[in-house]
Amino acid sequence: MRKAQKAPTKRRITDDHLLKLWGNIVKERAGWKCEYPDCTCHTTQLHPHHFYSRRHASLRYDPFNGLCLCAFHHTMGSFSAHSDPDFKDRIISTGVRTPEWNDRLREKRNLIVKNNQAFKEESYEILKKWGLPEENL
Repeated sequence: MRKAQKAPTKRRITDDHLLKLWGNIVKERAGWKCEYPDCTCHTTQLHPHHFYSRRHASLRYDPFNGLCLCAFHHTMGSFSAHSDPDFKDRIISTGVRTPEWNDRLREKRNLIVKNNQAFKEESYEILKKWGLPEENL
């Protein structure tokens, strides 16, 4: 007697999967260098950082809401993204990002979005268009 074959199931897109893909896009877009103003750190330890917190679902997987930072400028230094209260202003005033870019993100941040499976699938399709390989995702 033959076993009944199961229909192929669609792979569930997880938050971890999307954030890893998002992070790769942010680092690739930055040329695999720290984007902090005048950073000369040469390291392979780069971190993708959400400019506006990832708790804002509308910006969670948006590559334009990301900065590529070395470990020092992400979490360790006194001018790091997680320590300096003026970090966002410094990124804009030094020309790393423009005020218009910030305005667009703020508008999008105020959108109400549910981070459900349909939103994740839509975000995945958008991230795939950036064309980066998804090795080990």
